[in-house]
Amino acid sequence: MMSFYSLQKLLFGLTATGAIALTGSGPVLGQTVLSSFSTGGADMNGMEITVNWLGGGSETQIWGTTGYNAGGAFGRDWSLSFVGSTTFGIPWNFTNTGASIASLTIHGVPGNTVFDTHWPTFPGTPGSANGWTFQPISGQDPTVFEYGTPIDISVGDVFGSLSLFWDQGFTGTLRFYADTDNGTIENPVTPLVSKSVPEPSLLLGLVALGVMGTVIRKH
Repeated sequence: MMSFYSLQKLLFGLTATGAIALTGSGPVLGQTVLSSFSTGGADMNGMEITVNWLGGGSETQIWGTTGYNAGGAFGRDWSLSFVGSTTFGIPWNFTNTGASIASLTIHGVPGNTVFDTHWPTFPGTPGSANGWTFQPISGQDPTVFEYGTPIDISVGDVFGSLSLFWDQGFTGTLRFYADTDNGTIENPVTPLVSKSVPEPSLLLGLVALGVMGTVIRKH
């Protein structure tokens, strides 16, 4: 059964997947295909969570399932966790009881996960529905937050990472909203920057071959 938050996201987002159905176009092989806009704590396994301490040094831990609809990453005196069937409207929990943390970065791509920000115009990225941009609820707010790693099919609302920064360092607990979606197994999340671009010299060579009317096939 679809949860209230998932239904809310579908109704208010007017998913772009529906727009694709109307036009009759389909996904392009090799590009990201978002399979679910109802991503829960147990659906983000493999994400890399990195903290940088104010006094220097860093630590990266891998997100894993911790229970029913629950997941998290646990490091030296810190933890990031989420419990729920959807990250749309349910808070994450970040806790640090040790040395002050200067930044937290959630790398979603290794976990086939993207961050879906609020996009007021229709349509958004295909399959993403309505998003929820980072929003602190309680605790020590970051000085600034930043989305990074644009996804190949994104129209400006879907990213592969979320970073939080504290100028004076972070200790204690922060609860925040940040919506996520998943890619498919066949077409996982692919960053835009990972697309290979031919070298200029290669392009010139191909043009020259075209002018000569010669086709060379590489076996």
